[in-house]
Amino acid sequence: MVASKKSGQKKPMGVGRPSKENGLNVREALIQAGVELLENTSLEDISLRKVAAKAGVSHVASYHHFENKHALFAAIAEIGFQKYFETYQKELEKTDQNFKGRYRALGWTYFQFIMTNRQFARIMFGGTGVGVKTHPTLLAVSRRTYRQLHETIRMGQNLGYLEKGNTREKTLASWAMIHGIAMLFLEGRLQMKNDLSEMEKFIQTVTEYAYNGMK
Repeated sequence: MVASKKSGQKKPMGVGRPSKENGLNVREALIQAGVELLENTSLEDISLRKVAAKAGVSHVASYHHFENKHALFAAIAEIGFQKYFETYQKELEKTDQNFKGRYRALGWTYFQFIMTNRQFARIMFGGTGVGVKTHPTLLAVSRRTYRQLHETIRMGQNLGYLEKGNTREKTLASWAMIHGIAMLFLEGRLQMKNDLSEMEKFIQTVTEYAYNGMK
């Protein structure tokens, strides 16, 4: 008589066959492995083979979910944008939800998110070869960042805080300023302050300059 398999014993995974383990499906495992690799691996050195190995699945299985590493990056970027919007909503709850409160919250959220989620920021806002036009979901979610700021600028114009006209240009100028500051810190050209409240005050001062320049 053939002895029955012990309970809990893992079955060998078929080549290329997606499987679930500990409630985590293969696609989610690959995304999580990609995020972890991004923390200390250059974008150029990341491959689907390395991601699959870290996720504990076969290399062939990874192609059931992602055509190439750029498709994986697109999926990671989508998650990053969702995290960003959640962070913004939490920050917004701490402020007066008028024009100034929203404008400051956007600036601080953008900066803080990039500095504390560098692995996401590298593919959300950097050049990774991910073509957003070929990933409709990523295109839609990434445009929300621009729309949030655009709507805030228009709100300031309608309420008389900002001069009307050139809404798009003012949106881009605001985005360029706070993104530029964040990149200077991210690349180590500027050093973070030890006190978080001082850092927040510094970023709010920068956003104030952007706001005052649009009056």
